[in-house]
Amino acid sequence: MLRSVDVPTPAPAPDRPRTRRLVLGVIAVIVLLCVVFGITVRRQQARYQEYRAATLEAGPLPWTERTMSPQECVAFTVDWAMACPGVESWCANEAPRLTRECLSSTDRSEYCESLGDEVASTHFGYAECETMRQSVEGRYTKRNHKKFCASSYRAVAEYCRSSPTP
Repeated sequence: MLRSVDVPTPAPAPDRPRTRRLVLGVIAVIVLLCVVFGITVRRQQARYQEYRAATLEAGPLPWTERTMSPQECVAFTVDWAMACPGVESWCANEAPRLTRECLSSTDRSEYCESLGDEVASTHFGYAECETMRQSVEGRYTKRNHKKFCASSYRAVAEYCRSSPTP
């Protein structure tokens, strides 16, 4: 006679994690963030280029119309950089170039000679920058001002070190 045998039914397989959907979701989020970041950077770059063209390329620069002191050159550069709408590094890279261009507009040999070895000090321009920064409000605004002013005074120091003395 045939006996009936109870065949055990297999246990249900555990649900496999849906790794494929998870990976695709993560990739989609990363791509979306990259697109948003790219669009934002392009917009900032366009605003920076417009600002640069309007302030530096469109009209005469102040040192082409009159003789500016080195302190006025630094002040112009810092003010220009503080108003710059682009990424901070773009504006910070432009600041020393503007200072050097302003300094080169006239003979600065007497000024550089009067500074002597002061330009070799790491504190060169520190007091001047502190004085300029007193009217600036806001923690991050002060920080940016400090960076732009310091880089402008480093440009003055480099200009004086590299210019030939009579």
